[in-house]
Amino acid sequence: MQNADLHMHTTASDGGYSPLELVTKCKEVGLEYIAITDHDTVGGVAEAIKEGEKHGITVISGIEFSTKEAGVSVHILGYGIDVTDAALLKMLQEQQQMRKKRMEEMVTKFAEQNIHIDEVEILKEADGGSIGRPHVAKVLVKMGIVKDVAEAFHLYLAEGKPCYVKKEREMTPLEALKWIEAAKGVAIVAHPVYYDLDDKIEEWVATGLLHGVEVYHRDHEDAVQKHYEQLVKRIEQKFDISLLRTGGSDFHHEDYGRVRQPLGETRIDNEFAIELLAKIQSRS
Repeated sequence: MQNADLHMHTTASDGGYSPLELVTKCKEVGLEYIAITDHDTVGGVAEAIKEGEKHGITVISGIEFSTKEAGVSVHILGYGIDVTDAALLKMLQEQQQMRKKRMEEMVTKFAEQNIHIDEVEILKEADGGSIGRPHVAKVLVKMGIVKDVAEAFHLYLAEGKPCYVKKEREMTPLEALKWIEAAKGVAIVAHPVYYDLDDKIEEWVATGLLHGVEVYHRDHEDAVQKHYEQLVKRIEQKFDISLLRTGGSDFHHEDYGRVRQPLGETRIDNEFAIELLAKIQSRS
């Protein structure tokens, strides 16, 4: 049965639906296993799990850490983490404070472009969640400055563009792996097609902190999936271990991404979710 999606976002970060709304929509399309993997926050997990219990959906706690490796953005997924871990929550709160400061610096840069953005409107878009560039982009769309979020990034917010602001401090993938380990989670490298870091993936597996690869993703074409299936097999044989293969839609909203995609269109076999749950259980 292909009724699992292990990569989803809510309004706790830059998703378009609240945890309650997202789980309800997942029920409508027949998903049975989902994971909430908001950017640098676990704020939406508890509500999603509670709602999942009502609908008979298994909701896996998760997070997606934004990191940098040699100047390349790398996202690390953490599943089954202890969302009450005090040290983790303190670190994430510090991350949120840095995100707010970064947003304020972006607003200043826009003012220099004679585009005056009300910070309150950005905070409304974030709705108490993790503030990110997509929230700024959505305000620009509402202001009529750009036609859509993609154009906002292309003209202003992408790295190298006039209103881009570098993060105050970039977490490394290894640091993210250590945080996931400390919170008793299972670590997966997200959408590796974006990075071309196969050697690094092998290095991270060798540390014992990386447990698998997101082989199946909405942006992974068949050839890409085959490449990462083969990479996982090669690493397993080299170290005589078993790695997890995960995947999902990276769902934020139907209109998110390069191509519009309805919720539920990208899904993976339930067996991948079941294997992930077994790994999580073994670490608790």
